[in-house]
Amino acid sequence: MSTSTTSSTVFNGNSRYSSDFQAVIDRTVAIASLPISALQAQKTGLADQTTALTGLEGKFTAIQDALDKISGALGGSSFDAAVSDSSKLSVTLGEGAQEGEYSVQVVDPGTYATSLSTSNWVADPGAPHPYQVSIAGIQHELFAYDNTPAGVAAAINTQFGDRVRAIVVNVGSSEAPDYRLSLQATQLGNIALQLSSGTTNLQAQQTAGTVAQYIVNGSGRTITSNSRSLTIAAGVTVNLAAASTSPVDITVTRSTSALSSALDGFATAYNAAVDELDQQRGISSGVLAGQSLITGLSSLLSGLATYDQGGSGVGGMKGLGLDLDKNGHLTFQAFTLLASDLTNSTGVTSFLGGAESGGFLKTATDAVRSILAVGTGLLPSAEQGVKTRGSQLDASIATAQDRIDLMKVRLQEQMAASDALIAAMEQQYNYLSSLFASEQTAARLYA
Repeated sequence: MSTSTTSSTVFNGNSRYSSDFQAVIDRTVAIASLPISALQAQKTGLADQTTALTGLEGKFTAIQDALDKISGALGGSSFDAAVSDSSKLSVTLGEGAQEGEYSVQVVDPGTYATSLSTSNWVADPGAPHPYQVSIAGIQHELFAYDNTPAGVAAAINTQFGDRVRAIVVNVGSSEAPDYRLSLQATQLGNIALQLSSGTTNLQAQQTAGTVAQYIVNGSGRTITSNSRSLTIAAGVTVNLAAASTSPVDITVTRSTSALSSALDGFATAYNAAVDELDQQRGISSGVLAGQSLITGLSSLLSGLATYDQGGSGVGGMKGLGLDLDKNGHLTFQAFTLLASDLTNSTGVTSFLGGAESGGFLKTATDAVRSILAVGTGLLPSAEQGVKTRGSQLDASIATAQDRIDLMKVRLQEQMAASDALIAAMEQQYNYLSSLFASEQTAARLYA
């Protein structure tokens, strides 16, 4: 918002003093506008504070992102599984996986029950036949759009796809095709499958199906399952492929490289936040200097860099390779982390913990949330305070400007009246002066 410190409406007078009257108006308006200039300077300062707060918010958001990457580095994607015989089974790792040795003997990988049409499927024209699907002895009505094998298969998959899959296969040659409808149960085990039209059965059972059987870690207990995908430990899923005469060994290890990269990223984000706060302190302090916000943020950062947890045997942040130097910056040593992870992997995992479960990640995540949480965080609250103060200043400036504009109009009216009076007096003076001069001239001529 700008102020009328100059004569945007020029005073037009008729007397010789009109320019002086204009100067009086301009000076009076300029003096009255000085408080507005001060308010505008405050507005500029608030804009600078907003910029500084936005910069800080970006730095702490980067810390939150770095913490998320540390969490990810502790998740299933950071683990590797070595399998002694990949032709018998494969392993998928997920959240909750831990380093360890496992073994699985595949007694029977199991089979899926199947059935096949008894003859070449010839689609009858006209309205769809009434069809029924029987799964494990339970019959269900099937609603098909037509009598083609593709149409019936699509109806089965749409209505009962969680229990049976239907496909159309050609058991003949390309020259003499023989299209049949094949059904397969979605679970292992002896599940009878039948498709019928009215009282006519259209399928013949091809495979009875068996459940999977396996033994974990030499327990001597044969476990059965209707699925080949088996969870043998938190975050460790085994996918059976073939029977094995002896146990298949599985070794789960965590890759240190992902965690190393994540901790290095945390150090970089932490140092950037420290540098951003340092700009608000010292000889060349910024616009947020002296505010308790800066002290609070610095304290929270310091708490992260010096975090420790008794009982883990890691030795604090330094044991992870994060060392705090005399300038308040973190330096990361990958070999220190590697040594800790090799000798005490469980301790490293326990020390870091999780964003919701405990350890460093929970402490750090809670701290950053207290800074960034929408509406309640330190930085959003400070930004809202600046915004509110800015709105108040805008209102004060608008009120002051309206008052000055009104004063200027009144001054112009007063000066116009004075100028008109002086102009009339000047006209009278000029008339009398001219009359007197004429009388003097006549007296000299006719004396």
